[in-house]
Amino acid sequence: MLFGVSLGLSACVLWGFTYLLPLLLPQYPTTYISIARAIAMGLTAVVGLYLQRQYLAKVTRSDWKCAFWLSLVGNLIQPWCLFTAVLYSGVALAATFFGLIPVLVALIANERDRKKGKLFLPVRRLTIPLAMMLAGLFLSNFDGLIQTISNFEEHPNFFIGIIFASASTAMWTWYPIRNADWLLDHAQISPVFFASMQCFLLLPFGILAYIILWCASGDLEGFLGPKPIDFIGWSLFAGIVCSFGATALWNAMCQKVPTAIAGPMLVFETIFSVVWGCVYASELPSLTLFVGMVLLVSGVVYALTLFNSLQKNEISDLNRSEL
Repeated sequence: MLFGVSLGLSACVLWGFTYLLPLLLPQYPTTYISIARAIAMGLTAVVGLYLQRQYLAKVTRSDWKCAFWLSLVGNLIQPWCLFTAVLYSGVALAATFFGLIPVLVALIANERDRKKGKLFLPVRRLTIPLAMMLAGLFLSNFDGLIQTISNFEEHPNFFIGIIFASASTAMWTWYPIRNADWLLDHAQISPVFFASMQCFLLLPFGILAYIILWCASGDLEGFLGPKPIDFIGWSLFAGIVCSFGATALWNAMCQKVPTAIAGPMLVFETIFSVVWGCVYASELPSLTLFVGMVLLVSGVVYALTLFNSLQKNEISDLNRSEL
């Protein structure tokens, strides 16, 4: 399980970087950034499908349909909502809303496992680690939240940002659960191939959406905007490394650990989004940020320990029953 956790941690490092895209490309509307990132993911997926084409015969139309909806929601609509939330309400508020996802995924996945007769933990045993994660989430974003809320009158679209942050949170709560369901049900399929399936579907849709948007809106100077090299470069990096690469790593983890464990791992996406924000601003983390991150990590480790002990107990019970 430790290897699976390390894969998920690596994915969160990369996903966290995407929070900086609206700041790195301030001249571009978030819709263009989201679509360009999706196109880069689609181009990468073409290569991925070709290299693992032996799996093409093992997937059905239903599998492609599942990949389409996961890709549309998780890789296009949700990032657009996230980027818009960052633009309107700031990184701290968007990260705080997003940080609720690990708690929601852990609770929902654990309850689904209980109903399916799989391994689960009573909710009371998850109270302490989840409370630690929530407290850490609040503290790690405390300074940014105070600043954002105190200055919200200067930002007329502040509440619009909250709406987009809420939508982003709801979609990214659904995505890892549904994605993990498919991966656990298709253990014989490469997780990288499933990432390629999802991202490939973004290519034609992304190209068409970009052309229509550019022709209809007229809010971008030139087809690739005022800084085409920066736009192309960051879009490729975000699409290939931070999105396709992160999705492949996350999928690999989902085939190795229960979904209820994968849920708390999403905390690290929030942590690294804040860390990348500090790096971008060339600032050291504040005391509250440091304490918050310690609480977040401690809560995740505690939750992982509980689920790991649950699995060990099941193996011990199985061994005793065989004697």
